[in-house]
Amino acid sequence: MRIKHIFLTIAILVTFACGKNDGPLGPDEPETPTETGKPAWTTPELAFAFPETELKRYSYCPVVLQQENGDRYVFMCANPYADPSASLYNTIIDNIYMFIEHPDGTRTEAKSVLQPGEAYDNHHVCDPSVIEGEFKMDGAVYKYAMFYTTGIKEYDYCELAVAFSNDLNADKWVKYTEGPIVKKTWAGEGDLQWSGGNCWGVGQPSAISLDGKGKVLLTYSIGDLNGTRVAYRFIDMSDMSRLDMGTQRSMITNGLKQSNGSQDIASNLDFALDREHDRIIMVRDVRPFPATYPTFIPSTMEVMYLSFSGFQDNVGTWKKLAQITPELTGFPRNHNAGFVRDNFGYISDYTKPTIYFTVSKQAPDVYESENLMCCWTYDIYKTTYK
Repeated sequence: MRIKHIFLTIAILVTFACGKNDGPLGPDEPETPTETGKPAWTTPELAFAFPETELKRYSYCPVVLQQENGDRYVFMCANPYADPSASLYNTIIDNIYMFIEHPDGTRTEAKSVLQPGEAYDNHHVCDPSVIEGEFKMDGAVYKYAMFYTTGIKEYDYCELAVAFSNDLNADKWVKYTEGPIVKKTWAGEGDLQWSGGNCWGVGQPSAISLDGKGKVLLTYSIGDLNGTRVAYRFIDMSDMSRLDMGTQRSMITNGLKQSNGSQDIASNLDFALDREHDRIIMVRDVRPFPATYPTFIPSTMEVMYLSFSGFQDNVGTWKKLAQITPELTGFPRNHNAGFVRDNFGYISDYTKPTIYFTVSKQAPDVYESENLMCCWTYDIYKTTYK
């Protein structure tokens, strides 16, 4: 959810852990919704930013749970307030924060609800994805599960973990006692090197409840010697003492195109499910990324859809609904987006999604130096496709 970026700054590698076919067109499904050349989005609005007086803070990678009363529970990656003179390593520490956005536009104060602390996540916890269900662990039954990416001080790789709560507004979530549920793809302790540095590992989860209880569709990004890709599993978390992680499968990438028309890869995705129309939608980065700093953040994101039956069978072609571009947002970089979904990961109409996303400035307004880094410009905006 999230980029959960990896970049080198002042000699420190910082990880932001930071049917059988597409089916017929639905009654409201345009064949080429973006050919008019006019974005059919509402004007993007600021959803969250830390006060300007709190220097060196960032917020990114939002996920949003819509309640029946109109409240939205927004979970995101953010760092605690630190002395601006503190070292970069002690300032960039991802927590998972949450705030409630009310229908009248007011919101509660953002609070940290999950922090680093265990051996497997002692530096970063980020990329939240939250769903409702029934999850038993250590004799207790929990109503909500939060999937997240881990980051540790000793190495650069990431893994995927989960925590639980019975209250979306909880101050603390209970981490799964056995550690990460999806581990890095290579054996042995430590990082795995490739020509560009160390492999990223596993993370950026997006989860959807399949039965309102313990069965979950879990998707996530992988970065290793076999490249960057998105995988998914159908897992059963009804009883965490008998956790069934299912079989890992690679997500189909037919239809994913770079801005130059060539085949694109998949990473850093969020998903939502429209069961009535048998459609799963995703929001993704569009490559190539700009060549100027920050080179690891896209300028454009794309919303695409596929029949859910096709997704499960790895057949069909993703189709484009719309793009989020600098021309729409007014920001040169747009990244780390999440859909507004209900507590189970569903939406009522896949052709009209609401998306919360992260913005960033680029060079020459920001630069790869401790006081001018792009992450200090990460704020969260929102827009709806009409």
